[in-house]
Amino acid sequence: MIHDKLAFAAASVQVHRVRGGRPSAFIAAALSLAGTLAALPADAATPALFLEQSLIAGASDTVKAARVPVRNSAGAIKYYDIEVKFELNASGVPILAAFSPQIGLSPTLTVGTFKAGNYKSSSGSVYSVTGPAPTSGGRTIWSIMLTQSSCSTCYLSGSWTTGAITGHPLQAMLQEQGITSTVYSWGMVTTNISGTLYLCSGDDAVGVAQVGNQLILNGYCHHTASPTGVVTLNLCTSANPC
Repeated sequence: MIHDKLAFAAASVQVHRVRGGRPSAFIAAALSLAGTLAALPADAATPALFLEQSLIAGASDTVKAARVPVRNSAGAIKYYDIEVKFELNASGVPILAAFSPQIGLSPTLTVGTFKAGNYKSSSGSVYSVTGPAPTSGGRTIWSIMLTQSSCSTCYLSGSWTTGAITGHPLQAMLQEQGITSTVYSWGMVTTNISGTLYLCSGDDAVGVAQVGNQLILNGYCHHTASPTGVVTLNLCTSANPC
C-alpha cells in the first residue's frame, strides 16, 4: 500500500512537470507526501504457519510436528515444535487430552561443519552428500551415497546424525560397542568397497567428521570400539572438480 502511494506521488510530480514545465506548489506538496510516506513503517506481514514444511510423525495417541516454520507480523520466521495428544471420551470419540497441545520453540540445529555436495575419492569415485535434514532435539541428519564408480558392482550408502552420544538415536549401539569419542557425528554405512569400510554392515557404527573440504568416515566395523577403516573424500569445487 505504501509503495503504491509513493509511486503515485512520484508519477504526479512527473506528469505535472511535463504539463506545466515549472515547479509548483503542487510538486512541493507531492514531494512532501512522498517523503512522509517513505518514513512510515513497512506494511506488516500476515502471520502464518507452514505445517507442510515441518516434520510430522504420529505414534499411538500423539502427533508431533517438528520445526514448524511460523511467520510473525514483522515477517521474521521462527521454528516451533508442536505436540498434540489425544484421548477418547466415554463414547470412544477422540478428543484433545488435557494440557494439549504443547508448543515450544525448536532447539537450535546442530549442523556442525558438514557441507552438502559431491565428493570424490582418491580413486575418482564420486559420492553425493545431502543435508541437513532436521530431526528431534535440534540434531540434523546427513546422507551419503556412491553415485559414480569404475566398479559396476560397488556400493556405499548411509547416514549420520549430529549431536552428542547421550540422546543420540544410536546411543544404545554406541554404548554396546564401547564407543565414547566426542569427535565424530555418528551413523551407519553399508559398503562392499574393499580397502575402505569393507564389510561395514547396517548395524556397525561409523564416525563422521568434516575438516575443511574433506569428509572423513571412520568405520567401527564388526562391532569394535576402535576404527577398522577410513574413507577420506574431497569436496568437488570449481578448483577441484569431480
